[in-house]
Amino acid sequence: MPALPDRAPTVTTLDLDLQGLAAQAIQRQLEHLDQIYQPRGLTPQVALVALDPRTGNVLAMVGGRDYGESQLNRATDAQRQPGSVFKPFVYAAALESGMSPLRMFKDAPQEFTYGGKLKYRPDNYGGGFSMREVTMRTGLIKSLNVVTVDVAMQTGLARVANTAQRFGLPRPQLYPALALGTTEATPLQMAAAYAAFANGGRNIHPKVVAESVQAPQDDQIDQQIIQPASAYVITDMLAGVIDRGTAHAARGAIKNTAIAGKTGTSRDGWFVGYTPNLVCAVWIGFDDNKQLGLTGAEAALPIWTEFVKNAVDLRPELGGKSFAQPDGVTIVEIDPETQELATGKCPQHELVAIAKEQAPRSECFRHSIYFALPDDAKQEVITLARSETPRSNKPQQYSSGEFAMLHDTRVEADKRGRSVLVNEMRVGGR
Repeated sequence: MPALPDRAPTVTTLDLDLQGLAAQAIQRQLEHLDQIYQPRGLTPQVALVALDPRTGNVLAMVGGRDYGESQLNRATDAQRQPGSVFKPFVYAAALESGMSPLRMFKDAPQEFTYGGKLKYRPDNYGGGFSMREVTMRTGLIKSLNVVTVDVAMQTGLARVANTAQRFGLPRPQLYPALALGTTEATPLQMAAAYAAFANGGRNIHPKVVAESVQAPQDDQIDQQIIQPASAYVITDMLAGVIDRGTAHAARGAIKNTAIAGKTGTSRDGWFVGYTPNLVCAVWIGFDDNKQLGLTGAEAALPIWTEFVKNAVDLRPELGGKSFAQPDGVTIVEIDPETQELATGKCPQHELVAIAKEQAPRSECFRHSIYFALPDDAKQEVITLARSETPRSNKPQQYSSGEFAMLHDTRVEADKRGRSVLVNEMRVGGR
């Protein structure tokens, strides 16, 4: 009998312990969902992909609820509309075009014209609007559809589509609705695309066979697809989704770990999120495209949260207390009402990552200490100003009572010899 040729063993990148944790988290959520859908004769399906954002190694993958019933790997082969999990790529394109995350957009009903005369009127999820201007950053954190479409239109639909393609996603057709995730993609594609945010703007190529037995191809070399600063600002926004947005339920469950991510609701439920060292995408839906009727936060987020929590507990190196901040980015504390540097009198404070050249330089004017003084204190200041004799042009400083609270406030004599109260705002970044 002739000798069989030597064959190198196939070494998978899958971590069997993490694979078990994924199956456990999925089983727990499916038991809950079956209580909702089985009385209707419906059986939801599921997919999960977890990978290393530096190497692209797939660490866990589940393609369905029961391999014995269906061999379709939904993680790699199910093309589904991602819904709002696509939105970060819209905002990444906007940042790359030079748009500031503090740029203002109106959260109100709008009509967009495209193709010469076609009209598009998107609604926010649930149909509500705040009827006020919000920052671009808030548009992503709160998943505001109208703001996102406006961002896409002002950025340019072709630029958004090209950006998505660079992330490894199918290139959307140039309609305003592309901003809301209407172009189908697989859970594996979404996980790999999000990995670029965790990887400083460099793309990765997911693999399930270890490199030691599979040499990388020339067309699979990682490339810088967006600037590290843009990737970090998007991560900061997606951390806001966890802290005060649609995925807030995950915040308290995963301790001492930096996490960022985005919910998505189309006909299906999605959540794609990451730590500094682990990316995970979860999809829940029906094979026949029936409407799931649950949000991504309700359907997919519980699986993601349980899996990532247990994965980080088991392998602490998959976590990380913070995302690496690149050069060119600064963290500023702003008043979200004015987008200026917050003062001690501002009722709201928000930490924002922003390119250094776009950072605000002046302090909030709306909540300055002078304008917050009671009327009798203001009158005292005015009386002090009027009582000064205009004999000298030398500024006179006051340092007692309520007046001492004012920063760089003084009485000066103008060119005509009149006393003038000067209340300057401090300028400079923090």
